[in-house]
Amino acid sequence: MKMGRIEKVFVNSKRHAKGNIKLLDRLFTGLDLSTTGKALEIGCGAGIVTDHLSKMYGMNITGTDVDPEQIEVANSYYGDNKHLQFMEADATQLPFEDGEFDMVVSLKVMHHIPDWEKALEEVSRVLKPKGYFVLADLAFLKLLIRLLKPVVKKYGVYTIDDIISACGKNGLTVLHREKPRGLLLMMHHSFLFQKA
Repeated sequence: MKMGRIEKVFVNSKRHAKGNIKLLDRLFTGLDLSTTGKALEIGCGAGIVTDHLSKMYGMNITGTDVDPEQIEVANSYYGDNKHLQFMEADATQLPFEDGEFDMVVSLKVMHHIPDWEKALEEVSRVLKPKGYFVLADLAFLKLLIRLLKPVVKKYGVYTIDDIISACGKNGLTVLHREKPRGLLLMMHHSFLFQKA
C-alpha cells in the first residue's frame, strides 16, 4: 500500500531513519556479518537505512518500495553509491531468485501490507539458508484484531503471535527479540530471525 504525503514526510525524516539505524545496530551486536554480502530492504522509502547498511556493514543492498516516488527520492539521494540499487517492487511478489539474499530487512513496513503472510513467504523464499531476517513492526492485541479485521482492508492486521507463527511456518526461527514498547493495544516489536 502506498502512503499518503503526510506519512511520507514522517518516514523519510532523518529522525525516523536514525531510530531505525540504532535498532539495526543493536540487533547486529554480536553477529558475524562477514558472510552477509547481499541484502534486501523491503520498504526502503528514501533509502537512508539502505545507504547505512551499505556504508557501515559493506553490504551490496537492494532497496525496494511499492511506491515509485519513494524510489525516485532514494535514487536522487544515493544513486551514486555503486553498492546500492533501488527498484519498485511489491513485497508479495518479489522479482528475485530463490535464496538470492544473505539478509532481508523490513522496518515498520508489514502493517502497510494487507497480505503480510504472502510477504513473509516471499522473504523466506529469497533468503538463503542461514540468512538473517530483521523485522521491526507494529502488532495489535487480539481484542483489537477482532474489531479491526472486518473493517480494515488496506493494512496488515495481526498479533505478534501471528507474525511469529507465520515466520515459523516459513522456516524462520527467532534468534533475538527486543522487549516490546508502546501502547497496550498496539506495540512495536523488533526481531532478528534466521532461516533454517
